Amino acid sequence: MLTPAHVAEIVAQHDLYWQNRREELREYRRLYMTDFWESQEVTVEGVLRTEVPKAYAVVESYLGSLYSKNPAVFVQPDLRARGNAEVAEATANLYLLNVREQLEDATRLALIYPSSFIKLSPVVSVDPLKRVAAAALPPWEVIVDATASSWDQQRYVGHVYLMPLPEAVERYGKPETDYTPRVYSKWIDSASTLGSKTTVGLSPNDTSVPGMEKFVRIVEVYDLLADKLLVYSEDYKGKDFLFTGVKVQVGALSATPTEDEEPELEHETTGIPYKSASGRPIVPIIPLYFSRDPDTPLRGYSLIGRSRDQFRELNLMRSYQAQGVRRMARQWMVRAGFLSEDAAAKITQGLDGEMIEVDVAPGTPLDGNMVPVPQAPIPGDIAAYALTVDNDIKDAGLLAPFTRGEVTKSTATEQQLLAAYTSSEIGRMARIRDAVVTGIASTYNIMLSVILGDEAEPLSLPNPVGPTVLSADDLTGDFSYWAVDAGTTPMSDMAKQQSLERLVPTLLSLGAPREAVLAELVRAYQLPEAFAKAVEQAQPVEPVSPEGAPAPLPVEGQ
Repeated sequence: MLTPAHVAEIVAQHDLYWQNRREELREYRRLYMTDFWESQEVTVEGVLRTEVPKAYAVVESYLGSLYSKNPAVFVQPDLRARGNAEVAEATANLYLLNVREQLEDATRLALIYPSSFIKLSPVVSVDPLKRVAAAALPPWEVIVDATASSWDQQRYVGHVYLMPLPEAVERYGKPETDYTPRVYSKWIDSASTLGSKTTVGLSPNDTSVPGMEKFVRIVEVYDLLADKLLVYSEDYKGKDFLFTGVKVQVGALSATPTEDEEPELEHETTGIPYKSASGRPIVPIIPLYFSRDPDTPLRGYSLIGRSRDQFRELNLMRSYQAQGVRRMARQWMVRAGFLSEDAAAKITQGLDGEMIEVDVAPGTPLDGNMVPVPQAPIPGDIAAYALTVDNDIKDAGLLAPFTRGEVTKSTATEQQLLAAYTSSEIGRMARIRDAVVTGIASTYNIMLSVILGDEAEPLSLPNPVGPTVLSADDLTGDFSYWAVDAGTTPMSDMAKQQSLERLVPTLLSLGAPREAVLAELVRAYQLPEAFAKAVEQAQPVEPVSPEGAPAPLPVEGQ
């Protein structure tokens, strides 16, 4: 089992790694936010700085191609017949519809930075189905075992975050005097040194700082070898862990709780509370790596970092071009005393159609008195180089042409391969996104089974399940989850209904039982089951022809 000293070493190593990469990550963020020149320390007065939002365009083009409109999953039953796959699918899909924004935020973070994560955490709520919250995490907030070759082979996983001091006192039961608080600061924007307790000159011990503005740094560590959930804080003055386990609301809570009623909490101190049906501990943190470091897979690799030099060059070349264009102003060299002050002012204003009088003798030419200042043209190689840099970014992105708005002559077969997640970078990344969707669904069901405890929750599912009661046993199973998009939306249900309508004549012509077809129609349209029973008691009807038209009438004499 990890000791507080071991955790302190792990946290220090984690902080040192990301501290050394802070400026690099800041540059990724500035390139995406089109604030590249904002960071330049050397600024020349009067020099024009122009930026190209190319990094933003690349990230958002990927995000638009990876966007999951309505994420959902299809759940296959457990091979050992444990749990209820249909109930598990319904609860997972309901939750996925509520975390679409967090999934999009995590996707954007994983495109800008080396990786991102989605953490599911228990919260207090009257509705048991809403006792799990989701949040997108940047990579510097998650501690990974960098020596592991894959996510499942790690010895430990951790989450580092700041918690308000009053909340920490209430959650962990330690007095306020046992903490050394700090002022909140965003890690990527903070200029503080490693381990500093203050930022921007504020001291948390200052009486002018309100209590809600005091924070402590919390580290949740999942010890996967010892099956322990450990809570550590370097701001805690004690020599032991701040807490061991997790507090989870278990059971029911009335919709209108009284002041004396508190949610029932279960203190889990024997190990990680979330486990699969086979007993394997589950960490409620789902990783999202679109690209990986070949030598250290769990460190990840940034999409913007892959083309960082090209983004820099575009900003530099565009600024150079802008300065060159502005130097190509209409300037004139005039013989001294040739123009009066009023005439010179009119030329400076450059008004269209302006008449300027010059006092010269009749017949005297003006060519020798006023000539334009010669301008050196901008070399054509500058524009060619900028185009080369732009093409380098496209080559590094490996985006399909249609994602950039380009018209292609691709065949229907090529488009099918793209839709099947093959032969494209987007397809590979979409497969990774689908793995995150299935990870969220499976982890949520496992957490929900712990949160329900011995309680039951009524559900109303479509036929043939219909009304049922949700229990922890329904979600306890090693189900197989498959990601689908728009799997539970009204539009997808309407498409299924239309397909079923077209198939009904064919099914009846092939000899399918009328009762079975009718039952499927009742289920698809969520009609009352009494419809099927009423038709069964009615007189049989003539069969329907394959084309959907009524059967022909018999002819006399036949």
